[in-house]
Amino acid sequence: MMGEIFRLFGTIGIKNSEANKAIDETTGKAENSHSRMSNVFGKIGGVAAKAGKAIAVGVGAGAVALTAISKQAIDDYANYEQLVGGVETLFGKSSDTVVKYANDAYKTAGLSANDYMETVTSFSASLLQSLGGDTKKASEEANKAVIDMGDNANKMGSNMQDIQNAYQGFAKQNYTMLDNLNNMGALVA
Repeated sequence: MMGEIFRLFGTIGIKNSEANKAIDETTGKAENSHSRMSNVFGKIGGVAAKAGKAIAVGVGAGAVALTAISKQAIDDYANYEQLVGGVETLFGKSSDTVVKYANDAYKTAGLSANDYMETVTSFSASLLQSLGGDTKKASEEANKAVIDMGDNANKMGSNMQDIQNAYQGFAKQNYTMLDNLNNMGALVA
C-alpha cells in the first residue's frame, strides 16, 4: 500500500510540474499578448490624440467663421433697418412699396435690398421734387430707374457703381433726364 501512495504522490508531482510548466507558458503568452496589445492601443491612442487636436482646431476655426458671419449678418440687418427708416421718411405712405421692391431687387435689378434702398434714397429727394411730392409715382419711377441701372450693367457690362453715380448726378439736375435715359434704355434693349 505504501508503494501505491508513493506512486500516487509521484504521479501528482509529475502532473503538478507539467501543470506548472503549462501555467508558465500560458503566463508568458499572456504577457507577450499584453505587451503587443499595449503597443497597439498606445498607437491608436496617439492617433486619436492627434485626431482630437485636429478636430479641436477645426471646431475653433468654425467658431471663428460663425462669429464673423453672425457679426456680418447683424451689421447687414442693422443697415437694412436704418435704410428702411430712411425710405419711410422720404416716401411716407408709399414706403411699403419701396421696401417690397427692395426685397425683390435681387431678382429684378441684381442688387441686395440694402443696395437698392441706398440707390433709391440717393436720388429720391430730387425725384420727389420733380414729381411734386407724389410718393406713389416716385416709388414706381425709382423702381424703374434701378431696374434700368441693373439692365444697363448686365447688357453693357458697365460697373453698377458708375451707373448709380450717373443716375444720382442726373437726378440732382432734373428728373426728366432720368426719364430720357429710361426711354433710351428701352431703345437699346
